[in-house]
Amino acid sequence: MIDQWLQHKWFLRIIALALAVLLYLMVAETSSSNNSSSALPIVGQSSMTLDVPVEVFFDEVQYVAYNVPEEMSVELQGPSSSLTMTKLVKDYQVFVDLTNLGTGFHRVPVEARGFGGDVNVKLERETVEIYIDRKQTVEVPVSVNLLNKDQLPEGKAVGDAKIEPSSVKVSGGASRIQNVKEITLNVDVSNQNQTFTREIPPTILDANGNPLNVSVDPNIINVTVPIYEESAVVPIEVVTSGDVAEDYRLVDTLLGETEVRVFAPKEVLDELEIIRTEPIELDELNKTTKVTAKLQLPDGATSLAEEEVEVQLLVRRNDDTRDDTGELTERVRLTVPINVRGYDRTNYTLKAQDIVSVTLSGKRSLLENISSNSINVTLDLTGLPSGTHAVDVDYEVPKGVTVISPKTIDVQLTGVEEETETSSIQ
Repeated sequence: MIDQWLQHKWFLRIIALALAVLLYLMVAETSSSNNSSSALPIVGQSSMTLDVPVEVFFDEVQYVAYNVPEEMSVELQGPSSSLTMTKLVKDYQVFVDLTNLGTGFHRVPVEARGFGGDVNVKLERETVEIYIDRKQTVEVPVSVNLLNKDQLPEGKAVGDAKIEPSSVKVSGGASRIQNVKEITLNVDVSNQNQTFTREIPPTILDANGNPLNVSVDPNIINVTVPIYEESAVVPIEVVTSGDVAEDYRLVDTLLGETEVRVFAPKEVLDELEIIRTEPIELDELNKTTKVTAKLQLPDGATSLAEEEVEVQLLVRRNDDTRDDTGELTERVRLTVPINVRGYDRTNYTLKAQDIVSVTLSGKRSLLENISSNSINVTLDLTGLPSGTHAVDVDYEVPKGVTVISPKTIDVQLTGVEEETETSSIQ
């Protein structure tokens, strides 16, 4: 039977094919064994470059690290399949380990891992010089500098900005934040015709005007700037109705605030002399009482800065002849000239108000005898560069008198060269 198969042409062809396959497999195995310890062949090799974030290992609770690059260029060489897998999986790291280092400057190696054993890794830099500082957190107030107030639309005025929050926590190296005393946000109000709110990320600058590498919490400040019609500060008058109890008399009415800001067109403000409270009902009153009275909005006015005011009703029996009203505390507002010192009049021109309305608090007996000549208001502009600045006010007032406002006054310094350039452009 075998002889019959050997006589068939297709049977012989199948046998030949099987022997050929078997021979091929034997040769391939031998070749693989002989080349197992040899270098990788050139065929299949590849290279690529990645930008990898640099991680830092250290005690972030107690320290901060500076001068660490955010990312580093890494050149990879190896089998194409390994590089492709590296790029897809991304299970690699470039890092510096500062775990056991103290404060100060250190040169540390840059390390890499997770790129695969058959991949050659070449870093952009083998070492970096970093600075470690002890971490510190301070709370600082936030203020607002309103720019270009003179460029508001005609008939508009700007009020005091409301800041939320009014202070923030600044964290960073102790040597870098020791001089951070306040954060000032600049807000441009030019051409604004209604109240607006801005969300501003606070930036802390160093002495050269460069941003400091510190963290601020919260990192967004909400600033609301009220834009009103023109306004004026007007005295308040108390209005009462009815009578106190029999055998009693109303000795005096004492206002918590003696004046209020009124917002209205200029023609209304020019005619406005006083703001009255809504009538306060005495209603058989037989003792000194503090009440809250609503203020009347004058015809033609848009709004009042405060809608209510506290009023103390001083009530005494008719047979009580003592006069101690001078010991009561009240407030007054006086118009005082401003003195300026400390700026170079040769190289700068100054734009600032000449007078200021100062609100004072104290015992009535003191305030009755006080005048504008009793108050000294000074602005010290020493060291200020060109620009708009909110300058702290220095006051000299009689003993026992307290200044309520203002705490700062805006001034604008312009360099002579700047004015010359502006004139030539025009």
